[in-house]
Amino acid sequence: MRRTRALAVTAAATLLLTACTASDTPTPDATGTTAPGATPAAPDAPPPGPLPTAAATDDCVVGTWRLDLAAMQGELRDLVAGSGDGEVEVTLDGTTTYEFEVDGRFTAAVDSSSSVAMSAGGDELRSTSASAGDLEGTWVLADGVLTIADVDPQDLDVTTTATLGGDPLDVPAGSAEDAIEALPPTSSTATCSPDALALTASPPADAGGDAVGITYVLRR
Repeated sequence: MRRTRALAVTAAATLLLTACTASDTPTPDATGTTAPGATPAAPDAPPPGPLPTAAATDDCVVGTWRLDLAAMQGELRDLVAGSGDGEVEVTLDGTTTYEFEVDGRFTAAVDSSSSVAMSAGGDELRSTSASAGDLEGTWVLADGVLTIADVDPQDLDVTTTATLGGDPLDVPAGSAEDAIEALPPTSSTATCSPDALALTASPPADAGGDAVGITYVLRR
């Protein structure tokens, strides 16, 4: 496999936004069927605002939050841009809502879709993904680090398609942590204000030795 093609396949596998779910969730092939359609983001969604700087506390985290898709779209566009050699398009639509219960329970309600278009080595990579359903797990905050564990993804349905140069790609199964748009980082530094929660993850360094971090912005 040519290096550019290998890089593009890697990008497809790791940056398909909602492409991957837990390994015990059935994964369609690259020409998979259509998943339940995601609805556009609500027009009355809160406008972007400054990120919080105060370390999160349990009292601040508890409650209902909506993922800021506009902020996430910008973060992912920047990440994907480094994997190609031409223009990159990243689009997210729908809604993802998180509930942090006072007793330590965590739930997510997901109805979202995403698409990526980029070029690598003269080939065009296109991918689309749609996810709908629910996730549940537990959460704990300690020393400013929010940890989400015991994630059960069995009620989350994800459908992904991908092509490279017009040829269909097989998208490998992943884990719940890979469902980028559905699940926030399982371990992240958390800052919080009454109307915003920022979760900044620093995944392991990639093959080049550079850490790839991403910030999830949640709003009331």
